[in-house]
Amino acid sequence: MAKLQSLHYASAALAVAGTIGYHNLVKKIPTTIDPMVSILAIYLGVLSIGLVLLPFGLSGGRAWASVQQLGWVQCGIAVCILMMELGFLLMYRNGWDLSVGNVVTGVFINIGLMTIGIGLLGEKLSVVNVVGVVVCILGVSLIEI
Repeated sequence: MAKLQSLHYASAALAVAGTIGYHNLVKKIPTTIDPMVSILAIYLGVLSIGLVLLPFGLSGGRAWASVQQLGWVQCGIAVCILMMELGFLLMYRNGWDLSVGNVVTGVFINIGLMTIGIGLLGEKLSVVNVVGVVVCILGVSLIEI
């Protein structure tokens, strides 16, 4: 149980650290580099790192079994990642501040995910959740864009 709980928090910390690094570095990509060239170079790096780490992977040596299970979901995620990468890169190139752009988009992303969670996945919201969403929307409305 303790191992599961530590993975619970460690995975969230990994996601937070990666997202902070991601936004900080995307903001620093020179405007002289074509966005698609930059994204392709990033994913060649991801592919290279992934191939090096694959033998040490989390699947316990079942990589080939995992490859056989790939399908349309991975293609859909690839399209979404490309949209996200291009969107943030263009946002920062077109004047969005690092401290504002992610907060504004984050609120809308979370409202969209909340809607999917409730509508498609049957998740429930508490009164505290609803108040939190309202506070977030009010907070974003106070940000000068």
